[in-house]
Amino acid sequence: MRTTRAIGELCVGGDWACTNGDLEALGDVARRLAEHTCEPLHCELVALADACRSDPDRAAATWLTLKERVQQSVDR
Repeated sequence: MRTTRAIGELCVGGDWACTNGDLEALGDVARRLAEHTCEPLHCELVALADACRSDPDRAAATWLTLKERVQQSVDR
């Protein structure tokens, strides 16, 4: 239950970061979420964290899709 709550809080933080254009925070959220996920989602979150530094438009667009997948992985 504790992990589920942490993931939910991180997802809210990722939404906040996207809304406020804080790509550094989004990258941090993605790295922290990667610690709680299995492949292939883990690698995709790490790639998102990297994209936050190099391709902010792609990072923001990718966040929405990955967030849904992270939430679905918790619901299982």
